[in-house]
Amino acid sequence: MLSASSNHVTEESITGASGRVYRIEKILQDKGHPLTKVYRAKSDGMTNDFVLKEISQEWDVRLGIYERIGNNCPYLRNLVDTIPERQMFVFEYLEDNLLLLARQEDEQPPVPPSAMKYILKCILKGLAELHSKDIIHNDIKANNIMIQFSSRAPEWKVAKVQLVDLEDAHYTPPPAALGGAWVGNIMWRSPEAHAMGPIRKSSDMWSFGLVCLYAITRVLPFAVDKASLPKDVEPLAIIISRQISYFVEADDFCAFINYLEPDSPWVQAFMETLKEFTKGGKPFKPFRMWKHYERFGQPESLRGLIGEMVRFDPDKRLTAEEALGHEWFREGEGG
Repeated sequence: MLSASSNHVTEESITGASGRVYRIEKILQDKGHPLTKVYRAKSDGMTNDFVLKEISQEWDVRLGIYERIGNNCPYLRNLVDTIPERQMFVFEYLEDNLLLLARQEDEQPPVPPSAMKYILKCILKGLAELHSKDIIHNDIKANNIMIQFSSRAPEWKVAKVQLVDLEDAHYTPPPAALGGAWVGNIMWRSPEAHAMGPIRKSSDMWSFGLVCLYAITRVLPFAVDKASLPKDVEPLAIIISRQISYFVEADDFCAFINYLEPDSPWVQAFMETLKEFTKGGKPFKPFRMWKHYERFGQPESLRGLIGEMVRFDPDKRLTAEEALGHEWFREGEGG
C-alpha cells in the first residue's frame, strides 16, 4: 500500500503489461478524487524515470488514441507501458514544463529565445503529426509541454521536447467537429471552444498561438485573478471581452459568428460583448499594435505568426504545417 506524506510516498512496486517493474517514489499530482493521481517512478536497469498516470474513465477510448498516434513522433508523449488492473498509463518522465520554465527568475541566464523557438518548433511538429492523423489535442497549454535539458544554464541544450496529456484528444476526421461541452483550460481556450464548439484542429492552433506569445514574451493575456473580480462577474466574461479587444477584426468576427451553431446561446453572448466596444465606448487594444516582442529582440515576423494563429475566424488560422513554414521559424537557428 502507498503511504502518502506530502508528495512523497512509501515505495510500492507495480508490474506493467510489458513485465517491467516500476517502483513508485513520488506523487506528482493528486486531484483528491479516485483515479486522479500521477506518480513518478523508477525501474531497475533504466536510466530515465517514468510517469505513472491513473486514468479515471474511458480507459479503452484513451488507449485507442495512443494506439492511433503510434510511437514514431519524438515530439509527442509516447505510451511506453500500461498497467490495466490499476488503470494506469506509463510514460517517460521529463523534468521541466514550459509554463514554469518561461517564468523562472532564478535561472541565470534565462532560457534564450533561440532555445524557446526550438522548443516551440518541436511542439508544432508534434501538433502537425497529430493533425495529420485527424486527432485534435483539445488541451494545448504551456504546462502540457515538457522539456528535458542535457545541460542547463548557461548552455541550455535541449535533449527532448514533448506535447503531453493526450488523454482528452479526440479522433475527429473532417468535416466532423466536437461540440456541446467545454474542453481545455479556460486561459488557453479558443473563442469557439468557449462557445462549446464547433471545435476542430484550428482550435488547437489558437491555443498554440497563445503558447508562442507566452514562451517568448511571458505574457498571459487571459490570466484572471478571480479573487479581484466583483461577485457577479465571471472570469469567462472577462476573457471573452479580452479576446474581442485584442484579436477581433470586423470580417473575422462576422465569419466567427457564422461558424457557431445558429441556435447557440453564445452567439448572443459574443454579440453583446462586442457592443461594449462598438457602442459602449470601451477601447479596443488590438494585438497588431502590441510591441511586447521588441523587448525580447524579436522581429515583426513573430507578431505576424501569432496573429495568423489567433484569428477569430477559425477557417483563416494557419494550420500546423503552414505555421512550420512561417518566416519566423525559418529565421536564424532553431532546429
